[in-house]
Amino acid sequence: MISNLFRDEVRVRVSGIIMRDDALLLIAHRKKDDIYWLLPGGGVRHGESLSEALRREIKEELGVTITVGTPAFMCDSIDPLGKRHILNISFICSHSGGEYRIGRERRLHGFGFFRRQEISGMKIHPPVNATLESVMDGSDHDFYLGSLWLK
Repeated sequence: MISNLFRDEVRVRVSGIIMRDDALLLIAHRKKDDIYWLLPGGGVRHGESLSEALRREIKEELGVTITVGTPAFMCDSIDPLGKRHILNISFICSHSGGEYRIGRERRLHGFGFFRRQEISGMKIHPPVNATLESVMDGSDHDFYLGSLWLK
């Protein structure tokens, strides 16, 4: 029953909000001919704390070490077809060492720092563009954003 393997599981994904000179770090993924942007991070392994997972994922994806701060927001990404359910938890982080470089994972396509005005028109998964703009401005935003799925 491979088709039901992940159907009843919720995957927890942690991500880091890392700023440099008023610009937000995003990482590009490529799936076939589609390129989209995400906050850097990834899945939490069994027995791993959220902050441990985030430090590991950032190191793997970008080659840097970070300090994990407070949670900024969270949301669910629930596939309307029922194939995936991801709980996304995003933390304020700071760069604490190393030079940025793209990791070896095949889906990684690039990274960059983007100003607030660039964020609104980007294809970001999950679609948290407005919340990221609020975080960058220091303005109020909801902590739990609900269920968001980008088609």
